[in-house]
Formats: sequence, structure tokens, C-alpha cells
Amino acid sequence: MTGALPTTDKTGTVRLTEGEYFDFTISSNITGNVNINYEISAKDVTSSGRKIDGSNIKLYLTKVNSDGSEEALMLPETYSEETNANNYTGRPAGEMSLYTSSMNSSETNNYRLRMYVTEEYNPQGDGGGLQFSVQINVYGKDGDKYVPETVQTLLANNEVQEDTTNMFNYASNGTQYDPNDEEDYATDPNPEYITSGLYQSEDEDGVSYYFRGNVTNNNVQFGEYQSDYYVYSDGYRYFQSQESCMEANEGYEDDCQQVKLASRGDKMYWKIIRANGDGSLRLIYNGISANPGNSSLEDSYMVGITPYNLEYNNPKYTGYTYDNGIDSFVKREVDTWYENALGDTIYDSMVIGGRFCSDSSGYKNASEYGVSEEKMGNLTNIYLFSSFGERLANFIKTTPGNNNPTLKCPATSESYGGSYRLKAGLITADELALAGESTYVVGNSYLNPGETDVAWYWTMTPADFNNGGVAGVWDEYGFLGVDIVSNYYAVRPVINVLTDNGFTGGDGTASSPYVLG
Repeated sequence: MTGALPTTDKTGTVRLTEGEYFDFTISSNITGNVNINYEISAKDVTSSGRKIDGSNIKLYLTKVNSDGSEEALMLPETYSEETNANNYTGRPAGEMSLYTSSMNSSETNNYRLRMYVTEEYNPQGDGGGLQFSVQINVYGKDGDKYVPETVQTLLANNEVQEDTTNMFNYASNGTQYDPNDEEDYATDPNPEYITSGLYQSEDEDGVSYYFRGNVTNNNVQFGEYQSDYYVYSDGYRYFQSQESCMEANEGYEDDCQQVKLASRGDKMYWKIIRANGDGSLRLIYNGISANPGNSSLEDSYMVGITPYNLEYNNPKYTGYTYDNGIDSFVKREVDTWYENALGDTIYDSMVIGGRFCSDSSGYKNASEYGVSEEKMGNLTNIYLFSSFGERLANFIKTTPGNNNPTLKCPATSESYGGSYRLKAGLITADELALAGESTYVVGNSYLNPGETDVAWYWTMTPADFNNGGVAGVWDEYGFLGVDIVSNYYAVRPVINVLTDNGFTGGDGTASSPYVLG
């Protein structure tokens, strides 16, 4: 790279001008029962004396699919060399790790690397003509697939349960939706469908192990507040900045007052949603106590209460981003919390750019999904996404099917939603269903203990668009429900943490949470 000017991530990650990206292929020829752990890395090989420092260079790697679309494999990251070697892949120290995975069959994968100067770099006075060069290396070693000690501990402490046929039609307490029960719309518990424990399912990176039901041993302590942390409240909602509070209270900006969320030194507690196929742990925020009472902001599992989006009269406002990259209101809140609470701490290095999904696929009229007019009313103005029409609310069908949550993000052609690599995001409706939540039935999963006064919170899964102008997103409403994006619900950040070390303490219970140090 020679003579490049500073650029933003939004521009640098999509450039397709000749000389601004590098395509390469990794192929394997595997016979028999063999697993290869492999790693793509970059090594600074700049020979020019007119060199720009690597701290001013960002790299971004994607996988190029057969249809030409790209899948992000990492967040844009500043060039930084690893101090330790990776014995599982054979990568030596002194190179920047870009992506690690494994192969157990012959395959060919196409990758694309982009490299650009960071937006923050000021070229004034540098004399021009600076250069930076990297060599891309790929290392691989055969052996058992790498499983971090944290995942080994979860598997040692929890027997993996077998799925019960059609179990996702039920909440984990064995109940399901009953329209004839006018009191609570739930059947009596069916003992066959009372489920709890560790289960497994496939995600994009392999086998994922997820917790379901009223489990009590998936608590984690990770991170702590470095200073007193304040949010801004208009009396009933809580925002991460004064600016966002004022934006949501146009005309009533003076209502925004500072309120304490946490004190310096308060530790952060989380629930393990699942161990991802890449070995990282997916965690959902649980407050500054392993047993939040939700009687106040400080005593709760939320970091705020906000709308999902301020606008609601277009289906695009169901997307976690829309118009090809504009952040939703709730994404800005999550990003601000992460940046202020974890982004500038030693814990940030353990939080990876994990996979997140705002599934905007399958947007079409409800009648095309076989929806019952008796259940949904006039279908003319009702449009559903695949999450609502196919996977998670099949009781609305004229001929009911089976709920079928997924950990894989369906491809979408919309300019909103989609698949992301993020430091922090929100839980998906599918993950809630896997955890034991069910549509319009109060369950007993670890994400919803069944109390009526808990704070309801947003997912990042689009649901529907109806009445000619109302966009809906799935939420946890004491049950798995859907609501208008301009309403306000709690924000519970989700992160993905990867460490080569195991838990440094605890047994996962609320009284002795696992510790990630």
C-alpha cells in the first residue's frame, strides 16, 4: 500500500477498486478422519525506509461466497502482532492473527483482504510517499479441533441433553399457547416437555452448546466498571448519553437528567447463552449482581430502556441497521455502552468481533405464509419476516407446523438487517426460543424466571410490518412477543468472549459465578 489517504471503516471495508483489495484461496485435500486447525495471519514485511507505522493501518478479512457476496470474518482491526505462538495451528509469534478455523474434509474457500489507513491518522507533515506491506501466511496442523478450556469445563459440568421431538413448540416449563384459556393463554404443563440443561445445535462455525430452561449454573463474572457510570433519564426511559435522551425527547430536552447505573469497581455479571462453534462464549448482561431484583435501574439486568428505533413507518426500521449501514437507535445505545464500559479496558481484548444476526429475510405478505385470518385478522396489510412466518410462531398458520429456531443467519436481499461482526449486540428471538421461551406463553427459562415485574427487553430479530405503517421486532415480554419499534424496552447487551485460559474461579452458580479474568 503506497500513498493511501485516511478513510473510515464504512468506506475501507467495501472498497473494490484495483489495488485496494487482495483475493486469495485456501484449499485442502483431506482423506480419512483428519482434522486440520488452520489460521490466516498477516506479517509486516515493509522494506522501505519511508514506512507508516502499523498502528495507523487497519486490516479487514472476508470470505467470498459462490454468489459473490462477502461474509465478514473479523472486525476492522489495527495491525498488531501476537506475542504468543498458536500451537494448535502452527502460527508463530510476531504475526497478526486474522482468522482461525478448522477443516475435516476437502474444500476450497475464497478470501478477500482489505488494508487501509485509519481515519484518525493525520497525514499533514509526514512528507508523503509512506509505504506499508504485509505478507499473508496460512498455517495448519492436524489434530483434534481446538476446544478452549472454558468450553471443556461446561461440557464436563453439564451432560448434553437429547432434543425432545417438537420441543420448541413448548416453553421449557412444558406449557404452550392455548387460545381457549382466557386467563393466561397457556396449556397445563406437559411433563414430557419440561426441559432444562445443555443442548447442542449447529451454527456457522460448527457445533454450538446452548443452555435451556431453568438452569442455575451458567453465571459468569466478567469485567467491572472503571468509574461511576451514569445514564440519562426522562423519568421512565434510560439512555446512554444526554444526546440520545434529547433526541428521543424532542421538545422536552430539559427532562433528561443524570442517573447512576453503576459505581466504580462494580463487577459485571452475565448469563452464558451458549458456547459458539468457534469456541467463544456468548454472554448476555445480567447487571452488577448475579441475582438482580429488577426493582430499580441499578438492581436490574439492563443498561437502559429505549426505543428500538424512533421511526416506525417502514419495514426497514426493524433492522439493527438500515439503508445499507445506518445504525438503529438501539444499536447506537449498545455501542455507546460497550465503548464506555468495556471498550477502553483490559477486558476488551477478550471480546471478539462475534457473529450477530438481524434476520430480515423472507419479507412477504402473511397470506403467503399460510397464516390464518382468524388469528391475524385482515391479512392485506400484514407482512411477516421468516422468523415470524416460518420459524417461531407457527401456531398462527392455517395448518400449524413446528417451531424451528436456528443459530444460522439466513441470507437477506434487504438493505436492512443481515449478518454482522460486532463487539456487542442483542440476543436473537431464535436464541430465546432455544433457551426455553415460547410465543405468548410465560415460561421459566433462565432468561425469564417467570416474574411479572421483570423488565421486558429487545431482541434484534425483525418480526412484521402491519397496519400500513407499523414495524415490529421480537422482544422478551415475559414471554416471546412482538412489539412496535418505537415503544421502549430494556437493553441487555450481548458479547462474545474468547480466551485461551479457562475460568479462573467459580462453579457457575449465582453464589459462585464462573470468573473470566
